[in-house]
Amino acid sequence: MKTKVFYLATKVTVAVILVAILVIEAAASGTPKIKVVPYAPERALIALENENEVISDLSIEDAAGNVVYYREGKISDAFYSKKFDFANLSNGEYKVTVTNNNGKNEVYFNVKGNKITVSPSSKTTAPFVDIKGDVLKLSLLNSSLNDVNLVVSNENGIVYKKSLGNDFSINAGFNLANLENGTYAIDINDGVKNYSYNFKK
Repeated sequence: MKTKVFYLATKVTVAVILVAILVIEAAASGTPKIKVVPYAPERALIALENENEVISDLSIEDAAGNVVYYREGKISDAFYSKKFDFANLSNGEYKVTVTNNNGKNEVYFNVKGNKITVSPSSKTTAPFVDIKGDVLKLSLLNSSLNDVNLVVSNENGIVYKKSLGNDFSINAGFNLANLENGTYAIDINDGVKNYSYNFKK
């Protein structure tokens, strides 16, 4: 998946991942965050946030630990997502496992009839911030399919605004090299919820 890069003439220093309801996240220090997003009968999107861009392995297993559907190794992208059709899976509990040198994370989901549900501990993930040097990375799982808008402001008002579109999965990068130092706020709105942050550059 390609990441669009935008060059800003004003300040932005935040990267956010928005995930709507029915998303489950598992996270540990250094290991990728996992999200399972049901989006249609028998289908789900699985996404990873690989902050340190270390090599990770992903598998989908049954409750006994048998790989029943999928295994992929050597994932090193900062943001990875793939859509899955689980129509051929029998009813029961399954888990998505991601491992790397820093540890392992697991997310459980259930298949019953043509419906996929995540573990009862599922939650909406908090926005994720990733800044490396002068680069801001933004990734959204936009399950509402509404237009997503980004606004950056300071004490003088709005200094930058952009529509990020209404795709289910949105990835964008922002080059901050030409931005001045100071305190700013960023607002991201998906038509359902607004996420606001204060930041400095």
